[in-house]
Amino acid sequence: MISNRNRLALEVCAGLSVAPAIWIINTQLGRILVYLDCQHRTAYSAIASFAGAVANCVVAAVSWRAAQRVFLSEPPPTELSFVGSLSALSALLFAFALLMQGAASLVLSGCQR
Repeated sequence: MISNRNRLALEVCAGLSVAPAIWIINTQLGRILVYLDCQHRTAYSAIASFAGAVANCVVAAVSWRAAQRVFLSEPPPTELSFVGSLSALSALLFAFALLMQGAASLVLSGCQR
């Protein structure tokens, strides 16, 4: 069983670990789904990018809320509060990158090389 302090530390670091993983998975899906986009004239890669951006925003919210709980806790905040804020901003940066990838996949079709 995970203690409350360890769970809080995992939530704080979620943006630094989960957000890049989502982006890496989306990058690989972007290479695979191009063929389906071309064959079926769909936008699966755009859907995957926008879903990843939403997931990264959720991860950013989890990290931000955890950082706020650390900041308001006793004893006074430590570096864990800073890491949580940095983690949330990092997740938002990856969400922006996924939004740009989704927009690019809407502009360019899968059949263009």
